[in-house]
Amino acid sequence: MVTGKSIPMPRWSQGSTVNRCHGFAMVELLVAVAITVFLTAVIFGLLAASQGAYQNAEAGIQLRNIFRQASPKMSWELSHTGYDGGGAAQFTISAGAGANGSDTIRFSVPVSCDASLSLLNTSGDPAHWGAYLTWGCDQTSCADSDGNCTTVEYKYIQYALNTNGQIIRSVLNATATNTVGTQIMAEKITALHFATSGTNALTFSFSGQIKSGVGRMLTDTMSQTVRLMN
Repeated sequence: MVTGKSIPMPRWSQGSTVNRCHGFAMVELLVAVAITVFLTAVIFGLLAASQGAYQNAEAGIQLRNIFRQASPKMSWELSHTGYDGGGAAQFTISAGAGANGSDTIRFSVPVSCDASLSLLNTSGDPAHWGAYLTWGCDQTSCADSDGNCTTVEYKYIQYALNTNGQIIRSVLNATATNTVGTQIMAEKITALHFATSGTNALTFSFSGQIKSGVGRMLTDTMSQTVRLMN
């Protein structure tokens, strides 16, 4: 029998505690889910905003391209009208005669309507005022139907806005009672206006509207001043 000595306790049992792994509490789990949902919403919101801005910009560019295509053509043709040798204007602006209260303009340009191809008379003034059947054509066949300048069948060009948002170039006969031909100069247009500017210039402006891919309606306006021929 051993006396006076204590038996040492095993090292592992001296003041030892058992480590326990705890799982997520319900509150912690809910907070984590809420943070994840919030971050996801923010990311998708930023992506949607970026996509919307891109599509709006793309639609705006498309509308300006429409303006850039129509404006040079109209400027070029309008610059060929003006006043005859006696000072009479060869154009007429009708305020509010088009769709949505827009203006219309009816005008004539110097034409070569017979085999002589002469635009000017002996005084240096336009020999014949009329219209070319299609924009950009300057051939005799486009200026008259019978090659006889005694009567110019294609007499007037008219720009007007229709109810479909199109600027229509119409060619009218000598009495302006019949339309000989038409062309679409621009689409997605909401307003068209003309005004004289000074003594020998004319200003035209048009507004357009287009819907972007995200449903936003975009509008823009363009104005151009052209110097008349004489």
